[in-house]
Amino acid sequence: ICLALDASGSITNDQCKEFLSEVNGIMDQYTDFRIHIWSFDTAVFNPKVFTPENRHELLEYQLGAGGGTDFMCNWDFMKNEGIEPKKFVMFTDGWPFGSWGDEDYCDTIFLINNEYEKSIEAPFGMTVKFE
Repeated sequence: ICLALDASGSITNDQCKEFLSEVNGIMDQYTDFRIHIWSFDTAVFNPKVFTPENRHELLEYQLGAGGGTDFMCNWDFMKNEGIEPKKFVMFTDGWPFGSWGDEDYCDTIFLINNEYEKSIEAPFGMTVKFE
């Protein structure tokens, strides 16, 4: 799977910590996994692959960025790197500056954490509210 962590300017430090906590919880559910993780704003930052052998490094994972929000950069990154995930999960506040991404590329879940606007629904994939 691929997990993209929104680290744009509208994301708080608490949300970043919550995102990483959820990633740790996902890892706890499986004895074997291969998870591509990166953070993004208008570009992808710090891509890393986690497996059971290096999962302890998640504690040191640094989210980059802090600028605008371009969801499409995630699909551009996956296509450029030849990554075709079985599942793509985006942790976000649901406030992109444009497109929500490429609905035809992969099965997508938008995990939306937004205390100000709770009715956000992605135009494709699955929307999951995360508080």
